Amino acid sequence: MAIHIQVTNYKGIRVVDANPDGVCLIVGPNGVGKTTLLQSLELLRNTFLHGFGKALSYSGGAYGFLNFNLPSDTQTIFSIKIGGLLWELKPIINSGAIEHPISESLKKENSTLFAVEPGVSQFQYKSDKFAIRANETALKLMYDYQTFENDREFEAFVQPLAHYQDYYNYHLWRLRKEGSFDGTENELKYSGENAFSVLRNWQTSRPKRERYEFVIEVLREAFPHFFDELDFERAGQTVSIRLFQPNSDKAISVFSASNGFLVALLNLMAVCSVPDGGIVAIDEPENGLHPYAIRTIIEAIRDRAASHNLTVLLATHSPVVLNQFKEEPEKVYVMEQNEAEQLIRLDKHRDPDWLIHFSLGDLYGNAFARQEI
Repeated sequence: MAIHIQVTNYKGIRVVDANPDGVCLIVGPNGVGKTTLLQSLELLRNTFLHGFGKALSYSGGAYGFLNFNLPSDTQTIFSIKIGGLLWELKPIINSGAIEHPISESLKKENSTLFAVEPGVSQFQYKSDKFAIRANETALKLMYDYQTFENDREFEAFVQPLAHYQDYYNYHLWRLRKEGSFDGTENELKYSGENAFSVLRNWQTSRPKRERYEFVIEVLREAFPHFFDELDFERAGQTVSIRLFQPNSDKAISVFSASNGFLVALLNLMAVCSVPDGGIVAIDEPENGLHPYAIRTIIEAIRDRAASHNLTVLLATHSPVVLNQFKEEPEKVYVMEQNEAEQLIRLDKHRDPDWLIHFSLGDLYGNAFARQEI
């Protein structure tokens, strides 16, 4: 599903305007704002679910929230458009304090469905008026009141927002040593710590078993001499897994699995954890992986995104990952350090007729996304 993201004056981001669709890459030098861009969507999700105050706390607090290199009066803006609906926030933070109410609006095409303005105590939707709550967005208030009940367009907007996940800090050591707490979740946490429980739940659920089968099938292809099947071990309130190689009935403890195998498992589970039409981000999905496994997993993620209408954002420095997008430079977003346009599609940054003669991985850091010294 195509989405439209706009972010202004947030941490390392000056201005970003992007329309990612399908599986897209975000590349650029260290510290230019790739991770921040992925986390800006997490901020929007947390603001919807928990209010801006908690979202701000989860994202590191007020210090450094604004871009240090922009004028102090630059308005901070977050907006996301999914389908025909656009949600926009304009928070103001003075001396570490949030000014309430936060300017907020929901728009459809050229009309404003509702708007919250600074200094007011209520907002209006159609003929109804709603009292503003300091720690809750108008969007969440409307959702909880079921104002848009049976509105498919509204659900198609809210579900990807509410279930967005940014995977950037897998707790591999904890998985090896402790396994996963035996729970009922069906979505992988950002840390991956509940992976074995979620995978077991998918296996035993008829509606979700296809997720389990997808993960296992791709792992077999990505690790043809190491992996064929797995089973689950339960001890007290924890769940772990044992691995089996092809043509062998001897179990291998997950403690002995490579980091690359665990990263591949979690990456595949990540793209299966969001609902159809959802949005998911993975920071440096190539970690620990051989080029063959990278190619296999990228192709599988593409297939999954196409069949389930997903937007998948991959932040990477990997030449191997970039090379998988040689035929799709429009899917590569480049973050530059000193360009007026901070984020630009590669096909607009460099001539596609010229790019086609090279491997993108060979050009990375030279023809585009150079590290300034």
